[in-house]
Amino acid sequence: MGKSEQKNNPYILIDFTKVWKYIPGITRPRKEIIKGILFTSFPILFKRLAIYQNWKNSRVYAEKKISIITKKYWSKRLLNYYYLDIEKQNCDNSLNKNIKKIAIILHVFYLDVFEEIVELLKKNDKADFKLFITTPEGLIQEINSKLKSTSFDYSIMEVMNRGRDVLPFLTVLPRAFDEGFDTILKIHTKRSNHLKKNEIWRTDLFEKLMGNSAINNAIQIFNSHKEIGILGPVGHILPMSFYYGANSGRVEMLSNKMGLKSSQLSDSHFVAGTMFYARKDALLPLLNLGLTPNDFEPEEKQLDGTMAHALERAFTSSLMVSGLILADTSSTAEKISCRIDLNYKFAI
Repeated sequence: MGKSEQKNNPYILIDFTKVWKYIPGITRPRKEIIKGILFTSFPILFKRLAIYQNWKNSRVYAEKKISIITKKYWSKRLLNYYYLDIEKQNCDNSLNKNIKKIAIILHVFYLDVFEEIVELLKKNDKADFKLFITTPEGLIQEINSKLKSTSFDYSIMEVMNRGRDVLPFLTVLPRAFDEGFDTILKIHTKRSNHLKKNEIWRTDLFEKLMGNSAINNAIQIFNSHKEIGILGPVGHILPMSFYYGANSGRVEMLSNKMGLKSSQLSDSHFVAGTMFYARKDALLPLLNLGLTPNDFEPEEKQLDGTMAHALERAFTSSLMVSGLILADTSSTAEKISCRIDLNYKFAI
């Protein structure tokens, strides 16, 4: 959180990650249980803390109670993950033409990470795509230079250094739609230095979204399952009730503006890292909010609590409004799968 946010925050900011270090092997579910017990039993002791207020606001995302005799109950407690129950939906396939070419919307901030992405995309030479690149001032010439050795179809848009990868994405997205693209892959060069095992995190995301044949596999999944709206990297889809951070209130506000009732947000999920495949229809509710640069905070290397962090979690609210469903990259043309990880190994 930046200095200006700290100044305007009426609550006391305490880094609870230092507390968890004294509890060896603690998992995210157990952290939430401990917070729930403390905050419910002694609210008067914690009400001045920002972490308590964030927790209280996050109750709107709390999971619905599940029976102890269900497979989901024991999977969550013993394995720290579970699979969404996905029923086959009847979609009017006549309204959905098969996808042949996708738009890859890529925000470039770090050139060395951009080089990694280029090398991965070269391995998808049988896939048909166009790159829509956004980047801050001063990098266009170097990006052009690095793309000369490829046969990629691409365009570059210069953007302000604001809103992380999210504002640039929303800025260029209408251009991709205007060119007739109905399916996109959203990626970026973010390093997220506050995450554990940062390079492993990035490599895992990139491989699942752009590894060998990954793009063609995603196209095949979308063509086989018209009900899928967002396809996230397996292992990176998380429950909102555990990973709300300082974003609960703003995510709820954005969701309400898109037409969701707060009661519909219980047991909701999001794709960590803000990198995923998506259909146009799944993104339109969020795009139609008409967010502008003024809705995003100036860049101050904030770790949480910004509009960009809230939108990371609100993409799936847009998906819910569209009536489409969430799936992960372990899906196949024959079967949809979506694993929800409770103990995200890359988070603090």
